[in-house]
Amino acid sequence: MRFLHCVFLAAGIFASLATAQDAQKHLGHPIQESLQNEPSPNTVPKNFAAILPSPLAQLVVTSRPYPQCGDNEIIIKNHIVAINPVDWKIQSPMGRNFNLTYPVILGEDVAGEVVEVGSEIKSKFSVGDRVMAHPLGLGNGAAYGGFQLYPVLKAATVSRIPDSITFKEAAVLPLSISTAAAGLFMKSTLGLEYPSVDAETSQRAKGSTLLLWGCSSSVGSSVVQLATAAGYSLITTASPGNFRYCKALGADQVLDYHDVDIVEKLIGHLKGRKVVGAYDAIGSEVTVRQSATILHALGGGKIASVGLAPEVFSDVKVSRVSSGNIVTQEPEVAEQIWGEFVPWALESGKLVARPKALVVGKGLENVQAGLDRQKEGVSALKIEVVLN
Repeated sequence: MRFLHCVFLAAGIFASLATAQDAQKHLGHPIQESLQNEPSPNTVPKNFAAILPSPLAQLVVTSRPYPQCGDNEIIIKNHIVAINPVDWKIQSPMGRNFNLTYPVILGEDVAGEVVEVGSEIKSKFSVGDRVMAHPLGLGNGAAYGGFQLYPVLKAATVSRIPDSITFKEAAVLPLSISTAAAGLFMKSTLGLEYPSVDAETSQRAKGSTLLLWGCSSSVGSSVVQLATAAGYSLITTASPGNFRYCKALGADQVLDYHDVDIVEKLIGHLKGRKVVGAYDAIGSEVTVRQSATILHALGGGKIASVGLAPEVFSDVKVSRVSSGNIVTQEPEVAEQIWGEFVPWALESGKLVARPKALVVGKGLENVQAGLDRQKEGVSALKIEVVLN
């Protein structure tokens, strides 16, 4: 993943506020006030963000410039954000691995209302559209981070959402869709067939099986939906309490990853099948090596891992998944998934908003609490913070 190199400087929590009056408003209810404003030639809404000012620091809420909208971009009035493990990992000592320039604005899941549309995409989006998006702040700069009231978004990872889906429901999906797509469909990872944008699944994928490790995770929930929509059968792992959840999403078989014989049992279930690879939605050293052992026993194959990519057997290739690569390296994947499949699948009900949201607070000042709660661990849930 290409990471951002921020170009703004932080002078303190409220140093960038225009007046003492603005600071006092911020301590009260700035979110409600700023979200009432709409962009116009005569007024620019006040933007606030929860920034990470330095390594290992807590998030700080401060004012930010209202962004400029590029030709292929939109700006939204942000209604809700979801929290992902990458957010608190960047805030932890692991953050040194991301080579970031501070301060930064995190956040990779948003849903809200379009307030500005770039000149090249007016046929796709309109002011007032309800959308969900995967913000690309880690590769493009602070204005593109999700933890702010008015983020600017690359249209490549934005989708309209139907009236039947709430902002709360929609916000659980974006990053997981991009991450699932990067591992499943990029030529540099598993290179599988795309899901079909009609009532029929892909005939070319029929009879093929994918091994998915971590079905009930946020990414796993999207992997199983995208892969089954493409026509693949899935054998997955989860805890027994989530077996029904995984099968409801489309998994054919679900095995308990706690089982001491899980590797041998998965080999037994997969023998005789046409196995197209493994998607490791956990990405730990243990799970990647377990997946590699299984594929090696079946004659080799490819693993897409959301985390580590260690050297394993010579007949097994492990690729690390980076969600932003569907835009920067193989943009045709973003177009096929975000541009074609996702809007149709949301409208038709072929893509459901899972896992369910767990809202832990309201306002940017509670985003840090969201990171803390996500770090504690969740199962078949996604932490969210409402902004409006």
